[in-house]
Amino acid sequence: MYIRNAAGLVVIGLTLFGASTKPLQADAIRAATDDWPPFRILTDEGFTGLDLDLIHEVGKRVGTDIDVVRMPWGRGLASMQTGAVDVMTGLAYRKERAEYIAYTDTPYYACETAFYTPASRPVSITSYEDLQEHTVGFVLHSAYFEQFDQDTTLDKLGVAAENILIDMTKRGRLDVMIGTDCQVDYYLKTQGLGDLIVKTEYRPGNTVNLFLGVSRQSEWAERVEELNTIVKDLVDEGVVDAFARRYYDNPS
Repeated sequence: MYIRNAAGLVVIGLTLFGASTKPLQADAIRAATDDWPPFRILTDEGFTGLDLDLIHEVGKRVGTDIDVVRMPWGRGLASMQTGAVDVMTGLAYRKERAEYIAYTDTPYYACETAFYTPASRPVSITSYEDLQEHTVGFVLHSAYFEQFDQDTTLDKLGVAAENILIDMTKRGRLDVMIGTDCQVDYYLKTQGLGDLIVKTEYRPGNTVNLFLGVSRQSEWAERVEELNTIVKDLVDEGVVDAFARRYYDNPS
């Protein structure tokens, strides 16, 4: 198996992303989050983005506060296993995750998987088999599509966060990176990187549905049906689409 861990980068990520020490209200929903624009955007004032709009509206409708806890994606998943946090957003469904996460029934957003290559020395990827010839960067603990996720024959390089992956690709340190188009395309556009990183011809053609998930160790797991109804209502009422337009129509 050729998965390699960029250890130094992971250490940096874990150092920068500390968990909140703010005292929590007993009934507050503790939401683990990381920086993944436009869904979760870290600013000087804290987090904003589509997912933050969503979870705060859920809190409003269920009648409780939201306590946002900043941590890397992998630590967030580990915290969901123990119940140290209550919810996460932006979750792709995976059977192994469902053992400790109660997914809401309705996905609130849908994306697709894409591969990207540095424009300075682009490689030709026209089929999945072409990936065998290159090192493929990915974000640790992420779920892309089953074939890639389970493939132990590819030369994969795992890093802690999407921005690290994009920076390595921009600098030509990676031949190819995998990403979720609704996030990577937005990031490339807002950061002015569209001329430095380009999509490959090959598209897996899969849909990546994004869900709100509740830790099965959380007291909120007992109210997951209520959360199901709220998320479905937000989608059906067009509220989530309105949230998305705030960011996609006016990227900054």
